[in-house]
Amino acid sequence: MTGEISLGERPDGGASEGEERLLGHLEDRVDKLLLKYQELMKERDGLAAALGSEKEKVRQLERVLESFTQDREKVKTRIDQLLLRLRGIDL
Repeated sequence: MTGEISLGERPDGGASEGEERLLGHLEDRVDKLLLKYQELMKERDGLAAALGSEKEKVRQLERVLESFTQDREKVKTRIDQLLLRLRGIDL
């Protein structure tokens, strides 16, 4: 009986009342554990979806930031060119 748990079988082959109670308690705990596991899996899936959504928002914001950075550089270049033109005017 290596690896087996003996439940102290009775001569009639049935389990005692105490054993039945223990098995019932174990079944209840396993059921609760499985329910909690399913809840956690649903929560994990929801969080993974939310994370994916937030990552996409970050990518979009990074593109917007890059666009603003490029626009700022263009404006800076134009201002520098205008300042150079103004310096070239003799007053």
